[in-house]
Amino acid sequence: MALRISVFASKELQQTIAILKGVDKDISKAIRIHIRSITSGEWAEAVRGRTSNAQEVKVLANTARVLVSNQNITLRAGHIGKALSGGAKPSDIVRPVEFGAPQNTVNTYTARSRKGKTFRVTRHTNRQFRGPSRTGYAVYPAASKVIPRIASLFVQTTIRTFFEGFERAGRG
Repeated sequence: MALRISVFASKELQQTIAILKGVDKDISKAIRIHIRSITSGEWAEAVRGRTSNAQEVKVLANTARVLVSNQNITLRAGHIGKALSGGAKPSDIVRPVEFGAPQNTVNTYTARSRKGKTFRVTRHTNRQFRGPSRTGYAVYPAASKVIPRIASLFVQTTIRTFFEGFERAGRG
């Protein structure tokens, strides 16, 4: 799941993006790299702090990443990673891990024994997930906590890097 930080809620973010549009490509690249290095650790720790079991850590916290561009910052979780030990990819089960799933879901199918007899199998396929939650368990609460901090870092880092580059250009 990907959460994009909206710049329409803040004049400071809109002005920062306007600054980035007029800055040299090397400076904007340095700003993006610096912001990503600072915010990726905070995002991963915020998600990890809200996980409560190993499945959530593997699917959400271990795959938490920050993507930074000149226009926005995107917080992601559950998009990368190799298949888990049971065979499921994190991207396939990220929604039920974050928002839960109905516990009474039953999957019934017909199987065949080694001797050729058919029989019905009933499995409860969602018992490994928590119960349903509209607000999420780890990613969305972490995002609401960390987005103001990341937006502030975005503005501060952009302004500081821009003026440091401006001062270096003035001296040289």
